[in-house]
Formats: sequence, structure tokens, C-alpha cells
Amino acid sequence: MKSGIIITLYNKEKEIKKGVLEQFIAVCKNIHICLVNNGSTDGTLEAINSISEKFIDRLSVVSIRNKKEDESALKLGFRFLMNNASVSKVILSNKLNMNELQNISEISSTLNSN
Repeated sequence: MKSGIIITLYNKEKEIKKGVLEQFIAVCKNIHICLVNNGSTDGTLEAINSISEKFIDRLSVVSIRNKKEDESALKLGFRFLMNNASVSKVILSNKLNMNELQNISEISSTLNSN
């Protein structure tokens, strides 16, 4: 069974590092990520959609037209993930931290190679 990570995003286009996110998804094969675009008015949705096309089976995008409270956006992502992916555990976050994702990717890559 996979674990799920739900991350809400609001106007994070400039913070999204596609390479880091793609590396994380490629290395962490037992994780399904659900990115919730919470009413962004910049290019956030386009950025995450371009990544999701490469990882259809492990990355989902949910888009909310009008910004909601973070808790509501996380709940929507949770419902989507539970209905559309086989996950046994879920982590919720309203912050996208590319440094943490990169660190996890590097550690997981090292563990997988040994």
C-alpha cells in the first residue's frame, strides 16, 4: 500500500521547483501526492499540471476555483485521494517546502541504492 501526501498551494508558482518535485516522485515510488491548487491567480495550476502529466499514476492535481480556508482545501484533497488512490496513510500539509522534498529524495535514493 502507498502513503499519500496532500499539499495545498496558493500562488506558489515561483516556489515550485519542477526538478525537485519530479525527483521526489521518481525516487519515492510508494507515495502518491495530491497537490491542491487553492484558487491560485498566478501560474501555479499550469506548473503543477505540467508535472502531473509525467506521473499520472502517482501525482494527482485538484483545483479549487475560489480560495478556501486551508482546512477545507486539505479535506477536499483528502476525499479525492481516498476515492482515487490506494493509500493506507496520509500526510497533510499547507506548506510546500522544496528543501525538505529534496532531502527526502536524496535519503531515499541512497537507501534504495544500498
